[in-house]
Amino acid sequence: MLTSHVGSFPLDPFKDAEERILRDLYDIGLDVPPYPQLRSFIDIYIEPLVERGLVEKKGGFYFADREVLINAKPPSIDIPEARKTMEVIKSLGLKFKGIRAPVTGAFTLSSRIYFDDPNKGLRATMLSIGDVVYSFFKEYVRNAVEFMKNLGYTFIVLDEPILGVIVGKRRILYGHTEDSIISLLDYLYKFTGSSVKGIHVCGRISDKLFDLLSRVNRLNVLNFEFKDSPDNIKVIQWKLLEEYDKILAPGIVSSKKPIVEGLDETRNLLRKIVGLAKGRVDYVSGDCGFGGLKGALNDPWQAYDIALKKLKLVVNVVKDLSKTGY
Repeated sequence: MLTSHVGSFPLDPFKDAEERILRDLYDIGLDVPPYPQLRSFIDIYIEPLVERGLVEKKGGFYFADREVLINAKPPSIDIPEARKTMEVIKSLGLKFKGIRAPVTGAFTLSSRIYFDDPNKGLRATMLSIGDVVYSFFKEYVRNAVEFMKNLGYTFIVLDEPILGVIVGKRRILYGHTEDSIISLLDYLYKFTGSSVKGIHVCGRISDKLFDLLSRVNRLNVLNFEFKDSPDNIKVIQWKLLEEYDKILAPGIVSSKKPIVEGLDETRNLLRKIVGLAKGRVDYVSGDCGFGGLKGALNDPWQAYDIALKKLKLVVNVVKDLSKTGY
């Protein structure tokens, strides 16, 4: 089993951040690091649209005109920290086993851009406008995926936390369907250029969502959280993993609590997940990114130290189980 990280850290951007963080991840033995996200995973991808005049930011919210996005050509995108990460890895000669590219997905991006009063919730966002999601954002995220592929990222992961909200046990909200979601995701994975393609959905996962994502043909790796959302253990269906040749990438330490979990409890959690998935487990990580720890402590560097210790715990647990057996 390999170890990985979802993406964010509880630090503000600073000069040479990528070099400092990547050295630290290499030193703790993380196998597949991401480009470090020190900005919001939403801002990274929507700010380029603001710069092009397609989206406006007011009062901490993003707004756009539906017709403008429906008729606009999705622009290309450049992620400076993703580019810098690859430069640092090459210049320092860091021998990771893969490099992860977190790409915020079309459904989640559209859920953060409003066309009406934000007090109306998700129904006032572009997520509820199918023509925008399945045209503009579909192609915009494709551009982001191809950008990562061209930089040489080997493990491209679509971050789609909103899918855990709109895909419930019995129905899917805002006019989306199983077929439309599967089709969009499968389309995007076609452009990754790699054999390893993942999706990350944090929070509670329904049986329907587990089943739906299992049936995305080009998708390999399902990354869910199991520490802060322990009920997700109940949705693991090894028969679906086996039938559709999928790998479960479990989060086994909290991304919310600023404490380092115990070795035994973390090892037992991973052992249980491996058993339920009948060994179809890889790319073990924390539940989500650690950006949220920034607000949990007064000192961002103390929060960062805790994040590193959590990832080191993940590395140690995986190594331990690899030696002693699952």
